[in-house]
Amino acid sequence: MDQHIQIDITKVHGDGNLVEGGMYTGGSWVRIAMSKNDYETLVREGFFIRDGKSKDSAGVINTTNTFYPEKKINDAKQTRRS
Repeated sequence: MDQHIQIDITKVHGDGNLVEGGMYTGGSWVRIAMSKNDYETLVREGFFIRDGKSKDSAGVINTTNTFYPEKKINDAKQTRRS
């Protein structure tokens, strides 16, 4: 199975203290929530890639790049390099 992670933000709650969205992991999706302060920090740091001011056609306010795990080096190759 293709392993990757991407996070979409789909809702900023009316009280302004919580954002909600989903995390995609390969073939799975899980709901996530975080404080608005944490979300704004991640936006400033460039983790989320949009400005977060409007929804796209899929209803997503903001998203991340898609992250893929690094390929593991075969143990035999590591041993030969030592």
